[in-house]
Amino acid sequence: MGKTVTTYLIDGDPKGTQYAFISNKICQMFVVPRSNLSYLNTQEKLQKPAFYILLGEDESTKPQAYIGETENFKERVKDHDSKKSFWQKALIFVSKDADMTKVDVQYLEHKAIAEAKKANAFILSDNKQIPKAPNLPEHQQDSMDEFFEDVKLSLIHISEPTRQEAIS
Repeated sequence: MGKTVTTYLIDGDPKGTQYAFISNKICQMFVVPRSNLSYLNTQEKLQKPAFYILLGEDESTKPQAYIGETENFKERVKDHDSKKSFWQKALIFVSKDADMTKVDVQYLEHKAIAEAKKANAFILSDNKQIPKAPNLPEHQQDSMDEFFEDVKLSLIHISEPTRQEAIS
């Protein structure tokens, strides 16, 4: 079955601030370069429970990442901006509705760190431990597993090179 992924280039730059979503799904993704954290001041959508990934690049090895969760990304990123120097952009995942809770994003963080460590695709030196899975009812765990599949699709979508980069 096909899926429609819509990406809005907020500042018109494919490497800039973006908003993406999958049609008929609740998963929303914001890509915010560190240089544009002021964008967060205009986004009430990011002042609720969120699962996020901070990404950096080290050209001698694989990319560095930090995987986290928060009740309010706009506030949480202030701490990361002052204490973590490696990252260049934040990928923030929130729900289109207000149904996602702190426990839901803790579950997403647990699942993402476990899968990232297993895949060994990132340096996760700032994620010192794998958090334990929180206790979710089965129906909610199934819902968050589906959300996580949408997160993975969104990540693949943004990691594809743009046509301009491919022909340059």
